[in-house]
Amino acid sequence: MSTSSSSYTFASLLCSPEDLDGLLQWLNGHTQSSVLIEEGTPCRLVFVPPDTDSAEWLLMESALSSLGASAIELHVARQEDWQEIWKEQGFKSFTVGERLRVVPSWEDPEDQSALAVIRIDPQMAFGTGLHETTYRCLELIAETADRWPNEPRSILDFGSGTGILGVAALHLMKESTLIAIDNDPYAVEATRQNLRDNGMDDRGVVYGSFDEIPPASPLPSFDMILANVTGGVLCATTPKLYGLLSPAGRMICSGVSKEETEAVARVLSGLPGEVRHVPGERYDTFVVDKGRSPS
Repeated sequence: MSTSSSSYTFASLLCSPEDLDGLLQWLNGHTQSSVLIEEGTPCRLVFVPPDTDSAEWLLMESALSSLGASAIELHVARQEDWQEIWKEQGFKSFTVGERLRVVPSWEDPEDQSALAVIRIDPQMAFGTGLHETTYRCLELIAETADRWPNEPRSILDFGSGTGILGVAALHLMKESTLIAIDNDPYAVEATRQNLRDNGMDDRGVVYGSFDEIPPASPLPSFDMILANVTGGVLCATTPKLYGLLSPAGRMICSGVSKEETEAVARVLSGLPGEVRHVPGERYDTFVVDKGRSPS
């Protein structure tokens, strides 16, 4: 809920590590806002709630409590305060592989001329590289840039968050263009801002949904599709996303909790092409290569 043009209401809660995945799945299914996670004992979640004067918020509080949440509180922060919030979460510059370095807007990049540097300001959107799914996707983007036979020219970032994945792909694949989609308005603005900050606003377009794309501009096929969302969203959208993938394209799917892995694997295994399962500590990732036969 926006309280003015430059301040926002956000909610925070505490939970045990055992309840974290269930709460994340519920929030992903019932809000359109990004969720910031501070892991520990207890874990802390931060998200943008619906209208806090509405019955919807009261029902949400009750549901969250039943799922193990405690200390549910509302806070108001100015947009510029979000940098401090992300700093408190430990977001700082980091390197992915041998080619890419991610640097937040409040840090000066180190002199590492061999690395492609991208500037990311998280603002209120999720996706910084702190989370294992984001980092794993960055690794796979770098792998694609290094080893893929034909460099992807057209990229779709579905569920873009801050736009970190799309920006990284554009940096590593110099001839590529991007369409980014996210139904969270804060994420749409964050992605646009990060494209501008990296000098890429002429190579990427950001929409709130597929329906916003002008009818006069039909969707192209994409050489690479990035979908760091949830297992449930992947199961529901995979047929559409796979249909947009070029004949020799690659799709990187992440955000899959261990409880969702089997369902997502079942959906992806039914697609023509090679499916690779990349297990993580708490979340799994899948790579689909459309033009390759299963090995």
